[in-house]
Amino acid sequence: MTDVQAVILAGGKGTRLRPVTADLPKPLIPIANRPLISHQLRHLAASGVRDVTLALGYNADRFAGVEHDAADLGLDVRIVVEPQPLGTGGALRWCVDQGAFDERPLLWMNGDVVATPSVAALSAFHRERDAAVTLWLTSVRNVSEFGVLELAADGHVQHFLEKPAPEETDSHLVNAGIVMLDPRVLDRVPPETMFSFEQSLLPKMVGDREKVYGLFDGGYWLDTGRPRHYLDANRHVLEGRVDWWPEGTLAADGLWEGEGVTRDAVGVIQPAVLGDGVTIEDGAQLFGRVVLGRGTVVRSGAQLEDCVVFDGVEIGHDTEVFNSIVCADARVGDGATLDGAIVGARASVGRRNELRRTRLWSDVTLGDGVLVVDR
Repeated sequence: MTDVQAVILAGGKGTRLRPVTADLPKPLIPIANRPLISHQLRHLAASGVRDVTLALGYNADRFAGVEHDAADLGLDVRIVVEPQPLGTGGALRWCVDQGAFDERPLLWMNGDVVATPSVAALSAFHRERDAAVTLWLTSVRNVSEFGVLELAADGHVQHFLEKPAPEETDSHLVNAGIVMLDPRVLDRVPPETMFSFEQSLLPKMVGDREKVYGLFDGGYWLDTGRPRHYLDANRHVLEGRVDWWPEGTLAADGLWEGEGVTRDAVGVIQPAVLGDGVTIEDGAQLFGRVVLGRGTVVRSGAQLEDCVVFDGVEIGHDTEVFNSIVCADARVGDGATLDGAIVGARASVGRRNELRRTRLWSDVTLGDGVLVVDR
């Protein structure tokens, strides 16, 4: 057992990923048919963490199933719900005021990242340096959208730059949304106030030369904030590039199936995940890197590749779905083409429509052959 406690901040709305997150909190979006936050909880349990706080906000009532999953993993979970959006620092301080944390080092994870940090290594690094804050870092090519850190040889953070221009720094090490800290640091955050830890407290601590450290160990990390990154996250799990496990039973190398799957004489190129009760009619083809949610039906002649299809979806005859996301209970008519598209929950796409590099909002209905979008 690892002698740390953990908190997952899961109160955000995930606006960049809409309409996927229009009525589904971002930490609950499925990655290989398992909610993202459930993957995180499984990683924490496998790392020996037992005490986990879920800091919720937007659509907090949707997390009931996650609480049950956590109990099955042997985790002692506390649910804390923000009274209103408080930012990262404000949410953590709210948890403090609700008595969620004790004096042990606190591992903070944002609920929208795909990552597999070594909790033991991070904890050891943090304790050896008697750190106030230790950030688990990743390296990115384009630093302009991130908080960038410049480190001394021992990992002490010398400078923190928020979304710098490339010419402002030679560092490519960025805050990955995974932080270990002394809970007493949170006493500096004003209570019941919108407050960003990263933009307000962290730069001050670095400027004051406090014990703020960064650890880069080359572990896997991916932000799922944009559609292409969300598709990448699913693909990487299917390909085994990240140590997360798809939902279902491994029926063949690279193929996971749930219960009651019907796919007689259907060619499925791995990797793929087929949820409970999926039906794939004869003549349909899956060309790899495909996720099908529970109860989804793929009609004959359909072709799918590099896509994530949520629960209860119907894909029509001779329909093509490539590099796209189809949300729960949507209908895609016969002969339609989705290429780089997102179809929102319960939306209906009529026959022979073409949606290319566009997003269709939830509950929208398109008639037959009325729309060709390519932008």
